[in-house]
Amino acid sequence: MKLSNVWGYGGLFGYSALDGVNRYHNDFIGTLTREKIGIRFELKEWIKIVFPVNGRVTFSAITGDFIDAQTHCGKFFISFLNNDVLVGCSPVLPKVLFAGKTYINTFYRGCDVYFNNADSLVIRTEKNGDLYNFAIVHAVNYGIAAETAKNAVNTDLGKLKAERYAYYEAMPKCKDKRYERLYYKALSVNKVNVRSAEGKIPCMWTTPDRVPHKNMWLWDSVFHALAILTYNPELAKNAIRAVLSQARADGFIPCTMSPDGGDGVTQPQVLSWGVWEIYKKTGDKGFLKECVNALEGYLDYDIKNRDKNGNGLLEWLGDPDDLKCRCGESGQDNSPRFDFDEDIDAIDFSVFCAHDAYCLSEIFGALGDVEKSGKWHAIYEDIKGKINQLLWCADDGVYYDRLFDGKFSKVLTPTSFLPLFAAIPNRDQAAEMVKILTDENLLWTENPVATISKKHPAFSTDMWRGGVWLNLNYFIIKGLKNYGYDDLADELLNKTLEMVNKWYKKTGTIFEFYDAEDKVAPYHCDRKGKQPKTPDWRKHVHSIADYNWSACFTIMFIQKELY
Repeated sequence: MKLSNVWGYGGLFGYSALDGVNRYHNDFIGTLTREKIGIRFELKEWIKIVFPVNGRVTFSAITGDFIDAQTHCGKFFISFLNNDVLVGCSPVLPKVLFAGKTYINTFYRGCDVYFNNADSLVIRTEKNGDLYNFAIVHAVNYGIAAETAKNAVNTDLGKLKAERYAYYEAMPKCKDKRYERLYYKALSVNKVNVRSAEGKIPCMWTTPDRVPHKNMWLWDSVFHALAILTYNPELAKNAIRAVLSQARADGFIPCTMSPDGGDGVTQPQVLSWGVWEIYKKTGDKGFLKECVNALEGYLDYDIKNRDKNGNGLLEWLGDPDDLKCRCGESGQDNSPRFDFDEDIDAIDFSVFCAHDAYCLSEIFGALGDVEKSGKWHAIYEDIKGKINQLLWCADDGVYYDRLFDGKFSKVLTPTSFLPLFAAIPNRDQAAEMVKILTDENLLWTENPVATISKKHPAFSTDMWRGGVWLNLNYFIIKGLKNYGYDDLADELLNKTLEMVNKWYKKTGTIFEFYDAEDKVAPYHCDRKGKQPKTPDWRKHVHSIADYNWSACFTIMFIQKELY
């Protein structure tokens, strides 16, 4: 077992709900610093703890909750003991830096104490031979933290280390040794982004990234569930249960949710697909019964409330005045698809609705409800027909969004190929689409698939204005396989893995999105604007490090688990 051993600036460091209760509010979450070895705790203001080890450091493991290394002057280990306590050993004493001037530094009951009006951080060290044992405790009250540190500094580190390694030893083995360290890195990203039941969320749930997103997202949670299904089916179910638990009485499910509630927009319909794939893997019919009413209510809501012109195709809610996020509901916030001053019949919204209707039909069929199975299959066929009738551009051999005046948007993006995923085009249409897809002057870039054509004036490294996203690549790979283009699908899968692995080796992290032309490091890709010279999410969010759905698709690609 070769765990990740590449130091990654911005990598998440936190306590997973898989090991015990963690917390949404006032989360004690860290990100790895540029310095080796250092962690910046992302509290109300950041506070940084650096272990100034000079000389060579050899890492055995760098995960989302423990680091194991050998330095030139002794071993180093750090791990979360619980949500607010870190323990470990080091050959050097830690140094502390903090943002602004609001922190006060003092000494209290054998501990270094750093506190302001919101947070306290207590560090206790004790000499142990050539090493220092340490405990780092986060609390509101530094007196309580000091008492906790006094006991925690004597933690049995050997036992704790064995427990942390055991989690990965119990995982399914990596099926492709070329990507073994990347595989375990992706599993680590999954683990650190699991949160405990809290507030309005009744079970464990997953987040895209505890810094800076923090919340639960609808379609992200399904992507997380499908990867987690490869090694922990019950957690996969919970990732979807958590989302379905937020359904309103009218069927609406929010895009973004937290223990405090949800927002007022939704996201692509992939929940029925996720539930159906979990059933196919586990055979748990009880899970289908548990979910089916919420799934049906959700699709009913979208069909009734997202078709303004009544033509059977769906439109996203958007905000044309928000140049940075014209359509957050779609998940493709700043795509040039939405650079219009009028509504569009959206390919993706309609395709996902059709596909989820098909999956819901299969769910009802498995539950023995022939009538509803037939109803939802008919809805799938009806939307499929409308997509082919109104969104297929015969002149260009591809699907486009349609403006309300009846004209095609003519904006070519990977969304144009999503109908392949839902088995909507015929084989002749698919053949035309493949020619467009593989044109190196359009979307088939050095790192395919770019999220806008290279010929479009908006093409750049900025998110959905050129950047490469693993979820869209996944849907295209699945679509190609649906039509027998297995070699091309495998080529795209391999190119995607090579891209992720290249930047993992260089940076130690798995990113939200990548440069289509492979010229710009992910940290420096635009993200709703230019990046500062030194990336820092508090100043301007960069392509997010340790992004959970990218880790999830990486796992599925490596393990060849394509649902």
